[in-house]
Amino acid sequence: MQTPDKITQKTGSQTSLLEFLMALGKALISAGISVVDITSILERIACAYKVKAEVLIFPTVLLVKLGETESAPLSASNQKPGLIPLNQVSEIYKLIYQAENAEISPEDGKKRLKQILTEKHRFGSIGTIIGYTLFSIGIGMLMRFSPEQILVSGAFGVIVAFLILFGENQTKVSLLLPVIAALIVSSLFFLGMKEGFLTGTFIMLIPALAYFLPGAILTTGMFELASGEIISGASRVISGAAILLLLLFGLIVGLEIAGLPLQQLMFISPSNTSIWWIPYIGVLVFGVGMYLFMSIERRDMPWIILILYIAFMGEQVGNHFVGGFFGGFLGSLLMAVSGTLTERYDHGTPGFISILPAFWILVPGSLGFISLASLVGQNYPAAINNALLVTMTIVAISLGLLVGRVLTEPLKVEK
Repeated sequence: MQTPDKITQKTGSQTSLLEFLMALGKALISAGISVVDITSILERIACAYKVKAEVLIFPTVLLVKLGETESAPLSASNQKPGLIPLNQVSEIYKLIYQAENAEISPEDGKKRLKQILTEKHRFGSIGTIIGYTLFSIGIGMLMRFSPEQILVSGAFGVIVAFLILFGENQTKVSLLLPVIAALIVSSLFFLGMKEGFLTGTFIMLIPALAYFLPGAILTTGMFELASGEIISGASRVISGAAILLLLLFGLIVGLEIAGLPLQQLMFISPSNTSIWWIPYIGVLVFGVGMYLFMSIERRDMPWIILILYIAFMGEQVGNHFVGGFFGGFLGSLLMAVSGTLTERYDHGTPGFISILPAFWILVPGSLGFISLASLVGQNYPAAINNALLVTMTIVAISLGLLVGRVLTEPLKVEK
């Protein structure tokens, strides 16, 4: 029979563990990790401390029950706008690996997590601006833009980088950033076209606005739906669609400000470069941009570059031999498998960090922007056709993630 002291000690230990799991779960939700993975992580940690956990997670709410101790509902929305720096996410996963082996007490784990979340961006404001500029240039190279169009993409990227920094610690402003960025960039672009300084189509706006394109959100939402997380998955899909509509609104208002007649817009692909190796260099430029912009740890960078090329090559091979949908599926599948393998081999670089940048390589969000922008030119049949194309592309990428997860499940080992 347990003494009152032992019962009190056990209850206190469970309370500390519960507080640690709640704080950790909130941080992981803020990082944008799927509820499927967060649930698995929290349950493994509880098991390591010899406690059975029941976890209920929604995109902004977290509930955890350990034995007879149950948490109150916790609002788990990100307190700061935007994605948290990836150096913080990397350190959080180090803490997770320790907790999964019960190598750190819940009290120390909570203190360590608090320290991690106060760490600053590794490269500061200058690194953010340079990184996002390279990010935009890299995507322009991936889309085979001409050299002049790539430079324009980089210039617009500088403008958007300043806007991102402006809204960094202002939650209300950050909610409007997609509209503000699309409005300013599109106004400048369409005015440039009207005055004859710029040539091209609205597709040239994609690299500068790519950060706001919800490709990762939509794909994660579809992945959660396929995994049975209906509420979370549906919430992400709706959120992603809303962001696309905000971008579209900003683009339309920018067009109206410029006063450019619709008939002057050519809703076709811009004149692309014929240099075949430009996209391959673009992957590297994009990766370096992500390194600076997203504050990635130096030790994580080689794996990220590797998986960027794996996802890109997989998509290219699939597109060439079968078609676009299979290209998205194959790129996503190889991305998921290689991310898990590198996490197992390196024992430190999380799969989430290594595959996150590759979502922008697969670019499902930009396709959605293109389909919605077709509405600007009142090309309704094209808009409907493109919307279907976007949906199937996101399904293909989500299916690749799901199949990759199934294939790599037996390879997961304790850290």
